[in-house]
Amino acid sequence: MAEVMAYLKQKEESERDAALLAEVDGKVVGTAGVDNINAAEKTRHRASFGISIAKAWWGLGIGRALTEACIECARQAGYLQLELEVVAVNHRAVELYKSVGFIEYGRNPKGFLSRNSGWQENVLMKLEL
Repeated sequence: MAEVMAYLKQKEESERDAALLAEVDGKVVGTAGVDNINAAEKTRHRASFGISIAKAWWGLGIGRALTEACIECARQAGYLQLELEVVAVNHRAVELYKSVGFIEYGRNPKGFLSRNSGWQENVLMKLEL
């Protein structure tokens, strides 16, 4: 727990990164974040986006709300491009990202190694801010 608290404190103090939690009745049901890809001047305009929603809470708009909040955080932080990777078989997530403006720019055939089903393809997506 101390490790999680330290991580959240670092995000809270960051001018360019963000960590968001979705809570229902005091229980965390989703997390999302924006992280600088690299502080070097030539890549400083890019940020990565990640999100996770507990399966029992899928389909209720929590993912969309967190995604839209992270996009706004990235804009306010001055990023020009937000990037993500998503497993290709996660069609619901791919459609969500497309619906808020992300576009596919590539695929990685061995982007994810599942314990249950082996190699899975990752879709690389970006959103110009």
